[in-house]
Amino acid sequence: MMIVKRLSDILPERVGDFRRWYLSRAEAGHELSLRYVEVTGIVPPHSHPTEETLFYIEGKGLARVGEREVAVKPGTMLVIPPASIHSTIREGTIPLRYLAIFVGNPEL
Repeated sequence: MMIVKRLSDILPERVGDFRRWYLSRAEAGHELSLRYVEVTGIVPPHSHPTEETLFYIEGKGLARVGEREVAVKPGTMLVIPPASIHSTIREGTIPLRYLAIFVGNPEL
């Protein structure tokens, strides 16, 4: 079954300094979870039991994965191993926007 969703049709969830839109949640028959994330400050350190891929599409900032820091800007992709502590910090005044992609459900 094909799924069609538009960002404008989804209500975002606000968590601290960021909002996220759940485009897909790895529901029955679909293994991909996809979130659109907009950061106006910091996404605090956290981890997931599944691998996460981040693809930055707007703004700039700093991503921390474990002890490593990476400058991020549009076109940057990070693949974060399962159970790795990671966070994101926006730099400048433009919100930092990215796609967070998971195979499987990160909430499990």
